[in-house]
Amino acid sequence: MNSISTFRKTGFFYTFLTVVINATLNMVMSVVPSPAIDEYTIHKWVQFLADSRSATWLAVLIPYAVPLLFCFCYTLRGGTEKKLRWRAMFMPAAMALASLCGWFLNFSCVVPFALYAKYLLGISIRLIILTSLVASLLIGISSFTMVYLVLESLNQKFLLPVFFPEGKVSSFRSPFRPTFGVLLTMTFIISSLWPLTYVLYGMISLLVNNGLEIHKGLLGITSMLLLTAVAVTVLLSKKIVRPLTLLTQAAERIKTGDYSGRLAIISNDEMGTLVDTFNDMTASLAEKEFMRDTFGRVVDPSVRDYLMKGGIALHGESREVTVMFCDIRNFTAMSEKMAAEDVVSLLNRYFTVLGKCIARHNGIINKYIGDAIMAMFGVPVASSCHAADAYRAALDMRQALAALNAEFRAEGKPELHFGIGVHTGRVFAGTIGAEDRMEYTIIGDTVNTASRIESLCKTYRTDILLSEASAAHLEAPLRGNLHFVDDASIRGKEDKIKLYTTG
Repeated sequence: MNSISTFRKTGFFYTFLTVVINATLNMVMSVVPSPAIDEYTIHKWVQFLADSRSATWLAVLIPYAVPLLFCFCYTLRGGTEKKLRWRAMFMPAAMALASLCGWFLNFSCVVPFALYAKYLLGISIRLIILTSLVASLLIGISSFTMVYLVLESLNQKFLLPVFFPEGKVSSFRSPFRPTFGVLLTMTFIISSLWPLTYVLYGMISLLVNNGLEIHKGLLGITSMLLLTAVAVTVLLSKKIVRPLTLLTQAAERIKTGDYSGRLAIISNDEMGTLVDTFNDMTASLAEKEFMRDTFGRVVDPSVRDYLMKGGIALHGESREVTVMFCDIRNFTAMSEKMAAEDVVSLLNRYFTVLGKCIARHNGIINKYIGDAIMAMFGVPVASSCHAADAYRAALDMRQALAALNAEFRAEGKPELHFGIGVHTGRVFAGTIGAEDRMEYTIIGDTVNTASRIESLCKTYRTDILLSEASAAHLEAPLRGNLHFVDDASIRGKEDKIKLYTTG
């Protein structure tokens, strides 16, 4: 069943429920005793309505025809998927508003009828209009509240899950959405004001028709009861709405990464339990975010995210990757002439600059070995161009070091020079270590070969050396910039390896 079919079938069912609710409320109103209007006026008015049967039926049908026509048009109207989702969310409120408008239009028809009856029959219409106004208001408000609550409950269970399977309903802003305060007020009108009004009106009618005096204490007690009911409704509304507003604001802050806020709402009811749970959740999220941030400083953020998503290969997985080693030339002799804090400061600036180059080309610094860097390309996230990424990173590192050395010269600090070795091959990648202390790394002959290629930079007096395996993975434009260096012997390997450099 497609979405538009589901929307229309649900809309027709909601339309039927709306008409049934309005008819039920009208039947309830019809059995309420007549107000304090004299028998002569009532008789003339009823006779007038009987003589104007066509117009009377028109007025009677308006409360049903208006929501019926509106709901059918609302249901049958087409639109894009986005518009259907918006209208599915707004459907209960739209049909409730249509019901309210229908009863207001019903009253607007009564007024000209009453004026014409006064002109034709000379009867007093003040109480007729007042009674019709009160009845239309009470039925209209009752109809709106009941239609909205019934349809909204059904909507949350049946229609919204179809159009919003992942939630996020609040991202679709509706032009009208009744707040808890509005719904509580209307519920108070239905449950308290309406019955109390008619009980009081019936008692006044009984006293007036029997020529008795209305006791002032009755009006005073009734007024006090009404004021008390209004106060209770307002307090209950604030008790619910205020914590919900604060919870929404706190959730918005959490969404932006602010976990510092704590809701200061203390209550021993369900709302208090919800707030306490929310505060505990906020503290837990803050702790996890701190751990995540700290973890990201210890290992590369991409490795952190890989591990936290459950991508841990405890027994290792065979992957083809490109490994880079970068080592500072003659750093030991140079560092012996510098203070320890100056050495640390120099290394930190050096590692920061080169680390940005590696990260910019999708590489990951796996570890720092003294003044050396071991970086890997193609893990943990697989890549088809890991060799090209490593080559571009090496060129970027060369330029970045030249700029950094210019700063060192201006500051009177020694310049740094490095050697970079790049090799491509298969490795075993995964988390390795003890059960309580593990590290994501790569192991294999490829890693050892890359390290030994880097050490040959001294022999061939160059700063970048690539193996033939890495060069073979480069695209033609990149390979065109390479220069053959030598068939080099690598310690621990019988076959020689062709080495290339650039620039």
